[in-house]
Amino acid sequence: MPNPIEAPPGQVFVTGTGRCGSTLVSELLRDHPQVLSLSELFNHLTDMYRISARVFPEGTVTAREFWGILSSRNAVNRLLTAHGIAPKEILYRPTAPGARFSAEDGIPALLLTTLPHLTDTPDALYDEIEAAVASFPDAPVADHYALLFSWLCARFGKTLWAERSGGSLILAGQFREHFPDARYLHIVRDGRDCALSMSRHTGFRMAAVVMALHLTLGRDPYAEQPSGEPAKESELGFVPEELLPFLPDRFDAAAVRDYRVPVSLFGTYWADEMQRGTQALSLLPPENVLHVWYEDLLAAPEETLHRIGEFLGADFVDAEWEKRAAARVGQPSSSWRDLPDPEREELERACAPGFGTLAAHGVVPMAGTAARSGT
Repeated sequence: MPNPIEAPPGQVFVTGTGRCGSTLVSELLRDHPQVLSLSELFNHLTDMYRISARVFPEGTVTAREFWGILSSRNAVNRLLTAHGIAPKEILYRPTAPGARFSAEDGIPALLLTTLPHLTDTPDALYDEIEAAVASFPDAPVADHYALLFSWLCARFGKTLWAERSGGSLILAGQFREHFPDARYLHIVRDGRDCALSMSRHTGFRMAAVVMALHLTLGRDPYAEQPSGEPAKESELGFVPEELLPFLPDRFDAAAVRDYRVPVSLFGTYWADEMQRGTQALSLLPPENVLHVWYEDLLAAPEETLHRIGEFLGADFVDAEWEKRAAARVGQPSSSWRDLPDPEREELERACAPGFGTLAAHGVVPMAGTAARSGT
């Protein structure tokens, strides 16, 4: 059992709409000597934000119940992994020597990305955590997460944890409720580039598939039944033929890859999440939120990383880390302008409300970098 750290660790959520550059930020923070970088934990626990109520249950939670949340093998991620189309953010390699879990049987949510992001021996760390969690007292689920994160900080000798899940802006309200002392590093990217990236990303394409099924069928066929398994076609009634390849028991990976979703639909999603998420963050004390443009990180990496270090705290400003991390940042790029004119114009209209929200809240790029706007 690790020795406890002298003081409770700092709490930071790195949040955003998804496809906004937060993955890069979590990788850079992992290299900071004092930061425990927790990647994709709440994304995978909620199975792409579908089952957040199960991840944040009300009332008292036992150690066994909490371990059940961490070790769950959820339906959507299970199918994507089993069919070989899991997003690249999933780091667990079931074919690696010594890997205990298979893609076909399902990989525990905690192991999909979070633990491989921390160590080269994720299965061993998984066992350590299971043993540690078994000693947790009955408590609200927020206390369980706090104990887990403190344990991990002690295990790795860190003084602050930074949880980053792609698209976690959708959980901003729940984070505020369960982690009232946390601070938020909000990564903002031009919504038009976010939307284009979402349209090409398996996870977001699958989210669009599940949404189409839910709207058409009036229920989420990936939600667990009393048997513990997703719904079968025979239990769903009439299903339009074009949606049959997306049902859990008829899942066709090629159909997901070929599913055509207008880029503007993801633009609308980006704008909606930006509006709701920015409003939720605006209810926090201003000193608890830092908005960072991804484009600023690309154009001025050392300066941007210095701002991030200052936000984490005076003890986290580290010139060597800034220089080392800045060297890993690529060059600015943008591709939404390459879309055909009608598609580009539709995308700009879809994103406009999100840009308006950012401007209204004063979320602007650093002076001296290329301006972003909805025009």
